[in-house]
Amino acid sequence: MIIFKSMQNLKQLSPIDPAYAVVRERISVLPGYIILIEKKDIQKPFDLPELKGCLEDFHWDGVSKEYGYFHAVYLTNNEFALEFIISDRPWLPADLRKHLNAHSH
Repeated sequence: MIIFKSMQNLKQLSPIDPAYAVVRERISVLPGYIILIEKKDIQKPFDLPELKGCLEDFHWDGVSKEYGYFHAVYLTNNEFALEFIISDRPWLPADLRKHLNAHSH
């Protein structure tokens, strides 16, 4: 899991990483922060100040899919959001993919 709260945090990714362009595009328009989910994060519960639990248990406020990534948004209130960027790769468990697709708009 890599957390991006500002453009400065973009340095955590290599510019050649496929997720770099996705995060760069979203970081400047989101009133909150972005969490890039990596393969190793899929099975672990999250313990963030704003959100605790597992990805497949979250009630997403919106999910879309673009450039091979799910963009799953969780609104903590009407002024702050967490956007999870999750690659739609073969390592993504089928139950999580189904859960994300069920919340797609």
